[in-house]
Amino acid sequence: MLRAKLFKGFAILVLIFGILSAFFVMNMIETRVIDEAQRRVQFDLSSAWAVYNAKLLKLETILKLAATKEAVLATAEKKEWNNESLRQRLEVIRKTAKLDFLGLVSPDRQVVLRTTSPYKVGDYRPYHDAIVVSALNGNAITGNAILGELELQQESHELAEKAFLPLEETPKSRPRSSKVENRGLVMMGAVPIVKNAQILGVVYGGILLNRNLELIDRIKDTLYKNEMYENEPIGTATIFLYDARVTTTVKLPNGNRALGTRVSKEVADRVLEQNGPWRGRAFVINKWHLTAYDPICDVENNIIGMLYVGLLEKPFIDLGNTILKRYIWLLGIGLLLSLILAYFFAERLARPIKRLVDAADQMRNGENPAPLPLDNASQEIKSLTSSFNEMAKALGEREANLKETNEKLEEINSSLKATNHSYMETLGFVSHELKSPISTILNYVYLIKELKFGPLNEKQEKAIKNIHTNLNRVVEMIRHYLNLSRIENGVLEPVSTKVPVFEEVLHPILESVEADLQARKMTLESTVTPEVLLYSDLNMTREVFENLISNAIKYGRDGGKITIKSQPKEEFVQFSVWNEGEGIPTDKISTIFEKFSRLEEQKSTRRQKGTGLGLFITKHIVEGHGGQIQVESKPEEWTEFRFTLPAFKEQKIA
Repeated sequence: MLRAKLFKGFAILVLIFGILSAFFVMNMIETRVIDEAQRRVQFDLSSAWAVYNAKLLKLETILKLAATKEAVLATAEKKEWNNESLRQRLEVIRKTAKLDFLGLVSPDRQVVLRTTSPYKVGDYRPYHDAIVVSALNGNAITGNAILGELELQQESHELAEKAFLPLEETPKSRPRSSKVENRGLVMMGAVPIVKNAQILGVVYGGILLNRNLELIDRIKDTLYKNEMYENEPIGTATIFLYDARVTTTVKLPNGNRALGTRVSKEVADRVLEQNGPWRGRAFVINKWHLTAYDPICDVENNIIGMLYVGLLEKPFIDLGNTILKRYIWLLGIGLLLSLILAYFFAERLARPIKRLVDAADQMRNGENPAPLPLDNASQEIKSLTSSFNEMAKALGEREANLKETNEKLEEINSSLKATNHSYMETLGFVSHELKSPISTILNYVYLIKELKFGPLNEKQEKAIKNIHTNLNRVVEMIRHYLNLSRIENGVLEPVSTKVPVFEEVLHPILESVEADLQARKMTLESTVTPEVLLYSDLNMTREVFENLISNAIKYGRDGGKITIKSQPKEEFVQFSVWNEGEGIPTDKISTIFEKFSRLEEQKSTRRQKGTGLGLFITKHIVEGHGGQIQVESKPEEWTEFRFTLPAFKEQKIA
């Protein structure tokens, strides 16, 4: 029904719109929610750096205060480093400031005082200790550094134990040969002890970040406080020594902190190898997070670790899904209302259109429908109905006129068919009756031409040649018109027999055209052997070869070449007749086989116009045998006709 089709069309449009809008909104919601969360993470990382750098600044302030203490200045000036009272004062400063180590270095880089057990002194700070070396050059400096196991033990045995971490196997992390981490990532500073512009030594100290839960918890609490989602902290923070977590708020499934676990390979490659920040989705231990990672560098700008903050991805995915579900509910209600409205409009549109369709069907069946009513349809439908009524009225009148005209045309057509049939019968009868007298005349002309009745003078010989040429043309015309009559009357049917092509077709034709070839100095080559046999109508086969060879001579070039070839092709034999000459214009190729089709006279003025039937008849004969014919030509150079006729097989005449 039309109503159902209209409703179906409306419904499809509504559903397509709904699906596309849902897809668009889904992508928009997911993108906006995730993007907003990612921007928050990036801001959180900036806040984490503020807490981290504040810790460094506090360390520098404490060391500067220590370096200006009167007791430190006096001891350094007198070089009385083995001073228990000074060590105790510095130890108070260390504990109050929550430093993990604090000590003094002499101008020659020798450690002369440590505040932590076992209070070892006498060792030298290495030249690669850029922080201490910079302080000895007069600069107060703080930064990040890595202390090896031996350096940690020199500061304190407890410090080395605190730094030690067994490395855990972590999903998606890159391979690492070592199974433990015994180095320490430290915030370290050094301040010169200066009196009267003379550097008397250096105060140095630092904070071990390995297992430094107080610092990482402060960062996490500053950023996320106690935000939870499904009993999990929504935000986490971590400090890495290279790719290993040395202090973190990330928890393992068993509730322990994920110390010793490592970052995913893609993050490590980006931050540690390519010296770039990471912003985006990353796999943290066993869950996806929205993350931000920055490299941690030492004072010489070498990457030695990473600072990380991140948010669980799941809350934001769930938020997006919740928003999407609500949107889908609203969209579903909207689609349902749209479908109801679509049904109403389909009904309203279908009623008058159905009347139009029914009326059109009546017209198609030859009936004259009654004028359609103009009801409460839309203005467009009213205009359409009014136009249809006018059209139906006009068509009814026109149909009556056409019926009368068709009856007259049928009478005229019947008369023309009868006239044409009579004409074709007359043409066939006249052509057939002319064959015998023309043949007799042609024989007598031949005898006169051959001087069988006595010698001829020059004028008589010329006249006889002209008579002979024109009689040959008349014979050709009679043959063509007789074949045309047979084709038009549908009686040109081949009677196939075994035909030796060379002996019974080509040889007689080549003998008859020998004089024409010599007169135009043309050469004719044939590769058709006596073994080529056809299963065809002998006379029709001769007709095909005569037409094509005579055309090759007629339209060939003086002194040119004609070639006749044959080759087997499945159950047929393919022949070709090729000649040098003016060729066939490209625009004439498609009409060359049509009835009464002639080529325009070009360079030669000797040629006599043909009937325009030779190739038309040739095509009908070839196709009547089940074969095909085609032509190919290169203007000004050559023309080639190719055609196929059935090959002779013994079983065909059995």
